[in-house]
Amino acid sequence: MTALLTRPTTGVVPGARRPTHPVAAATLVASLALLVQVLGYAAGWAGHETTAVVAWYVGFVGLTAPYAAALLGDRLDAAQRLTASVVYALVLYLSWFLTSPLLATRFDETLHVTTLTALAGGAGLFSENSMLPVSPHYPGLELAAVAVHWLSGLPLIACQVVVVALARVTLVVALFLLAATVTRSARVAGVVVLLYTASAQFYFFNAQFSYQTVAIAMLAAALLFLARACEAAETRPWRPMLAAQVCLAALAVTHHLTSWLTLGALWLLALLFGLGGERRRARRMLVAAEIATVVAAAWAAVVAPLLVRYLSPIFDNAGSELARLLALDGGGRAVGADGGGTPAPAWEVGVMAGSMVLWCLLLVPAAHVVWRGQGLGRSRARWLPLGLAAAYPILLVARFSPAAAEVADRASTFVTMAMALVVAVWLVPRLREVGRLAVPGVVLLVLGGTMLGSGPDWQRVPGDHLPGAEQRSVDATTVEVAQWAGRHLPAGSRIATDTTLGRVLPNFAPVEPVTSSPGTGPAVNVTELFLAREIDDRWLAIIEDGAVDFVAVDTRMTGQRVRSGSWFEGSQGWGERAAVLDAEQLGKFADVPGVDLVLDGPVRVYDVRALNAERRVFADRPDPGLPGDAHPGRTALAGLALLAVALLGRSRLRALAATPTTLLVSLPALMALGAVGVLVGVDPVVGALLLAGLAGAVALLPAPPAPPAAPVGPVAPARTLGTAGAVAVAVLLVCVGVAGLGQWRAQLDAPALPAPQTSAPPPTGPSAAGVDR
Repeated sequence: MTALLTRPTTGVVPGARRPTHPVAAATLVASLALLVQVLGYAAGWAGHETTAVVAWYVGFVGLTAPYAAALLGDRLDAAQRLTASVVYALVLYLSWFLTSPLLATRFDETLHVTTLTALAGGAGLFSENSMLPVSPHYPGLELAAVAVHWLSGLPLIACQVVVVALARVTLVVALFLLAATVTRSARVAGVVVLLYTASAQFYFFNAQFSYQTVAIAMLAAALLFLARACEAAETRPWRPMLAAQVCLAALAVTHHLTSWLTLGALWLLALLFGLGGERRRARRMLVAAEIATVVAAAWAAVVAPLLVRYLSPIFDNAGSELARLLALDGGGRAVGADGGGTPAPAWEVGVMAGSMVLWCLLLVPAAHVVWRGQGLGRSRARWLPLGLAAAYPILLVARFSPAAAEVADRASTFVTMAMALVVAVWLVPRLREVGRLAVPGVVLLVLGGTMLGSGPDWQRVPGDHLPGAEQRSVDATTVEVAQWAGRHLPAGSRIATDTTLGRVLPNFAPVEPVTSSPGTGPAVNVTELFLAREIDDRWLAIIEDGAVDFVAVDTRMTGQRVRSGSWFEGSQGWGERAAVLDAEQLGKFADVPGVDLVLDGPVRVYDVRALNAERRVFADRPDPGLPGDAHPGRTALAGLALLAVALLGRSRLRALAATPTTLLVSLPALMALGAVGVLVGVDPVVGALLLAGLAGAVALLPAPPAPPAAPVGPVAPARTLGTAGAVAVAVLLVCVGVAGLGQWRAQLDAPALPAPQTSAPPPTGPSAAGVDR
């Protein structure tokens, strides 16, 4: 965002080939630390959670420290710093992803997988998603994944990884180049990336298959292109302006809040440039803001009523709770505690507090330097990053309120980006004075920020089933029930259940959870259905008004307190009444006339269609396996096409890779391809032909002349690079294998549940001749 404050630096990524063994050495150490974490994950899957937690902390420190030492040091050139930044970000992503590499189990991920499976299955744009109604109307994330699936035939989980990894690389490259443009220092740029990984959302939330992950990348890319447009010497720099609008349009169809915040930043920058007499920058920024606002407003207008219903409760609750907190009117929460009130260990609270205090201590002198016009220049636009950084203490206060904490977490993504820039320009010239304290200090910032954003220990590692606990509530039983539903429940069945089953079942089966948000059926809050102690007219009205077909009850909730979120969609604000359920409440369905138990076990599924005088019919579909489908033949063809491109179009690939524009617009390009794929029904033949055409274009089109290569460095460093790099890659592959095997054995390698057995008599009377569902 502040790349507009000074003239852009040149030669940030030199064309000369230089020995990069320091990066390879850091990656080797980090890969060994990651292996420690992964062995801990395997222990967690086997039921040894304490071992997994200890391994996570040891591995995380071992993973962060070598990159901190490399990026803070003065041994790397610009290209090496960019490489180290990208690899570090990807290794951090692996650390998070390998907790569940075969199946998306995090809350937000499963909601987006529902939209993804609908698009990939040919449901078309704007299909219903009752658990997250806004998701199908901001489908940029899912469209990019559909494009990868359509072109390659890869399983959906692999497509999710490709999109998230591409978003992370895009974010890091754009952020690095922005910082280098501002400060004319690749060293400062590397430290900006390093400090940004201390964001509370970088490790956890922005690594998920969630729309904010892609949105943040598009934000950074758009700002970089606008920086180049504002600094371009030509009268009409249409190429960077066009690239910026492409990224802003992709942002507009991906995430509502990030798009609006970005527009606000553009208008503010235009104003600040104008007030500072920087007419050329102000004019170009104003044009960009006007066009982007029209696009975003046009898209948002279509779904405005839905957005109001979705966002209003979040900000209303956050505002009221923050006001209570500032008035010392109770209602607060302990930082690091889960929803059940289990406090974090004292040493963890100390680490998180230490990171917050250190940020504040760094911000005071850094903000003073920027205030005086040093480091970021004297342009009035510097007030934007400075103002965002100054908001950090407010976020700390908001974390003590349950609802406001969520808003604070989301805002921390943007605030930390500004803090990283402000602190880095002050810190780098003083690294010699800081000496050996620099690396431990950065590790403290990154570890503390990650702990703040990733919640209690049980959220960081696999382990035994925990009721009401995010991904830890998705175990082998949950997956078995979801696959059972995929085999036997009729398409379009409406299920009343808890939030865990409600978000997981649609990933495997063509069913819809009954929620208070409209879907294909009526909107009903099912909370009272489960809280009631007896069957009465109000209970029966929920079944009828919600057109409920099945009720799924996870008996493992009995006597437990929810650890994250709420037991049921729509039960927020119900207080203690909805906090703990007993056996009477969860077992009352068994003896109700017209209610048939069709699946028994820890999770019980009841058929209640007779209460609505509907026929009891079931499906007989093949085992759904994991969400989505895979096409090994198409994947093999895609691999051959990529191999042909690598062999025939090497010069063209080098030319494309030499400019960041190709990378930074790749996600918008995938979104466009995904939209085309959805419009043609994700036809595999069309996808194969399109892939062949793209491969042929890259392989056969002439490449622009490449700059002359500089002499290769000494042989010994190159050999060291090869050995260290090869060993690091081998260790990373072992990590993937160990993590996947551990999850498969614990969560996915289970026998199929039996087909539904009906025992209740069929309904009688004129209304009994219902339609098969």
